[in-house]
Amino acid sequence: MTSRRRRNAEPETHQNRWVSGPETNAGSTDRPRRAVKRAETVAAAIVSDIVSRQLRPGDMLPPEAAMLASYQVSRASLREALRLLEVQEIIRLKPGPGGGPIVNAIDPRNLARTSALYLHLGGAKYSELFEAQLSLAPLCAEMAARNPDREVVRASLTPYLAPVQPLLGQSYWNATNGFHGAIEQLSGNRVIELLTRTVDHLWHEHVVSRMDTTSIREQILDEHRGIARAVVAGQTTKSSRLMREHFSSLHASYTRYWPTRFDELIEWE
Repeated sequence: MTSRRRRNAEPETHQNRWVSGPETNAGSTDRPRRAVKRAETVAAAIVSDIVSRQLRPGDMLPPEAAMLASYQVSRASLREALRLLEVQEIIRLKPGPGGGPIVNAIDPRNLARTSALYLHLGGAKYSELFEAQLSLAPLCAEMAARNPDREVVRASLTPYLAPVQPLLGQSYWNATNGFHGAIEQLSGNRVIELLTRTVDHLWHEHVVSRMDTTSIREQILDEHRGIARAVVAGQTTKSSRLMREHFSSLHASYTRYWPTRFDELIEWE
């Protein structure tokens, strides 16, 4: 496979690192705070209301007149706030009569896209993305095996214990991505789950989906079955070990297929 145009990383300077020295220490008490725009305050208030009112994906937010009265802001500030939330894909704006702001589903892919921008500017490479995954995925497997709700664990992973799994098309991707999503959710820690899903999405979209994985799909699904059995059995150490071995094996295969990819900067697309 021919690699995409390689971006050469710049030397690590203050211009391409997130922290350049004491003057950028986020914990400094004398660091001047950035002035928060009115629209950002309103956007935060809207998000708070979405959470407190337990709005679900597809629910409409109040009409513009009601929000203007509720948040006591100008129409320009309200519309800028809604635009900020739309860019983050927290809401979508339905045009036309009966339209308006609608709550979107929380999707780690949105965080992944934003993270890719920061990672690219910070000079991070795909090898570092793999290292992050090699730390997070085994941790999720271990925590899933420790999950006290064994009925939920068994029900979530039973589909991935079947001896026959789809090997072609979208059904294959649904099976393999669904397996990792189930493990991450069973970890029981929403922060770890979100971070792992974000890394997984970057890994899948930037590396895996651009390779021909046909020859190793049976191996992948067989390894998933082994991990699922260990998690269902509550074998914490074995679950973590099998997950680490699973990703190490995949990395070896992907490196043979696309050896230059892991030395490239993470792309922002």
